[in-house]
Amino acid sequence: MAVSFMVANEDIPAGAKVTGLTGKLEDTIAAVAGAGFNSFELMIADPEKVDVGKVKRLEKQFSLKCVFLCTGEMAGTAGLYLNHIDANERKRALNSFLLAAKKAHDLGVNLNIGRLRGVIWSDGLQRSLERLGESLERIDSYVRSELEGLSVLIEPLRKVVCPILNNCAETASFLSERELNNFRILLDSDHFDEKEDPSFVNSNIELIKHVHLADSNHKPLGRGAIDFQSFLNMLSKSGYVGDYSVEVFCDEDQIETLRDTASFLKAFPHFLEGSL
Repeated sequence: MAVSFMVANEDIPAGAKVTGLTGKLEDTIAAVAGAGFNSFELMIADPEKVDVGKVKRLEKQFSLKCVFLCTGEMAGTAGLYLNHIDANERKRALNSFLLAAKKAHDLGVNLNIGRLRGVIWSDGLQRSLERLGESLERIDSYVRSELEGLSVLIEPLRKVVCPILNNCAETASFLSERELNNFRILLDSDHFDEKEDPSFVNSNIELIKHVHLADSNHKPLGRGAIDFQSFLNMLSKSGYVGDYSVEVFCDEDQIETLRDTASFLKAFPHFLEGSL
């Protein structure tokens, strides 16, 4: 089990308001290692600017492993949506994501689709979902034929952040109906649907392949209302043995947030046996 902290790739400007460390990768990855984490998750906006060779060199230099590729800023920064109502924009988003998937495969990690899936456009929910399904089918076909072993994870999000696919059961049904066999689910503590998700997770833990840790509204851990002991116990009792990544907005002194996070996590038995 890996416990990671989010690091933004250098195509995301230093100081940008994103959920992770920003700056030179040499500095941020060194800081993550210095805080005691054994791995990092890489946030990207432009897949063309992901230097796989550099990431691998830094992994070796700092004895730290990249465990996941986060694509949230492909929507937030680059403005891409896989269900865009404009066909040219939709194609641009799809091609960019396919490149991101290739970079993830080269790094030996999985990647997610969060806000990148899109919104409800002027022609309504059903057509918006149909366009999303068409894009995901293209992705599934590409992964099956070109990127053996890769999983693409859909991240259920609260409606205020993304209006479609808001809980695990809804997401799993969407994937199953379209026979998207290379897709799984990413669980986020801040987007966790406390009414709908616990029973799903307990019965379908094999579909959960990665977990993001964030407090309310992605505040640093311990600064919001989320009961992490309960959340982690739920995952443990369900049989989850996969990786975790911290994805939070950092304070002005982002290294202090990093260190505070490491201290917060060490209070939980889940993270005491060499994972942090």
